[in-house]
Amino acid sequence: MSNQWENESFYFGEENFKECMTAKVAPLLSRFCMEGYLRLEERGKIHYHYLIHPNPKGTIVISHGFCEGFFKYHEVMYYFYQAGYSVFLPEMRGHGYSTREVENRDMVHITDFSEYVEDFRDFVDRVVLTKTNHDRLILFCHSMGGCVGALFLEQYPTYFSRAILSSPMLMMRWNDTNPVLVSLLLLWSKICGWNERYMPGQHDFVPQSPYPKCSAISKARYDYQFRLRKAHLEYRTTGGDYSWGRAASRGMKQAIRNANRIQIPVLLLSAGQDALVSPKGQHRFAANNPKVRLEEFPNSKHEIFNADATDRLTYYKMVFQFMEEE
Repeated sequence: MSNQWENESFYFGEENFKECMTAKVAPLLSRFCMEGYLRLEERGKIHYHYLIHPNPKGTIVISHGFCEGFFKYHEVMYYFYQAGYSVFLPEMRGHGYSTREVENRDMVHITDFSEYVEDFRDFVDRVVLTKTNHDRLILFCHSMGGCVGALFLEQYPTYFSRAILSSPMLMMRWNDTNPVLVSLLLLWSKICGWNERYMPGQHDFVPQSPYPKCSAISKARYDYQFRLRKAHLEYRTTGGDYSWGRAASRGMKQAIRNANRIQIPVLLLSAGQDALVSPKGQHRFAANNPKVRLEEFPNSKHEIFNADATDRLTYYKMVFQFMEEE
């Protein structure tokens, strides 16, 4: 008996995407998707959404990317649920409806990536594990969430049974600036006390769609997500400050350096046309741990789940097959 996810008809195309989101995804999310807040005492609160499957194969916890949130994963969560999984998605601090540490809601600020990791651990302990008794926990990460996920797996290796890192942020391109100059700029920013100040190229939200100068190939998907960003002030997070930049630089290096501490199978999916993340970091990470399986999508931009139809189909089948391996 074949799985639903093996059939091409299980997935939405480009032409019928809007119709499917309206007729299939919206009703499911409206009826079954729950949300809440995790209070973290002095550390604020984390906003989250989740879908509980009545007969789950396992539970997937999503670690989202930079300037993302629930709005980005409606389609992804729908597929996971329809394939038989419960799904949880916490919005990281500084994102979505979670705690902000700066007044500018368009700016991402963090002191150290360990804050993301500890928030994530608290979320799994106090939300995921209290709402599901399934012992098959799977970690699904994208971009910055991949760096956070890698750091989590290195520090807490026994929580998850396997992990998917989709275009993980393990080395940034920094607009193709010389890495030495980037390091010097980050050092200078620390000396000067530039914390809540945008890094070069970072800025407030611009309400005009930049497509096709973005990380998605599928215009229908990009338009859907961009409309949600315009409609919700909390989803307009756009740029990182110097404090975030320094934290990201340290976090990426640590993730690569300690990759051999990860004890579970990892599927790393790399985008060949990624303008944000360099594949060099992903290759170094994979080389440091034989449990990491690297799969490349030469024609895809950063968001492989928003790639063209061919890559999307290959991507999802690869993800589901990996999740269901023993």
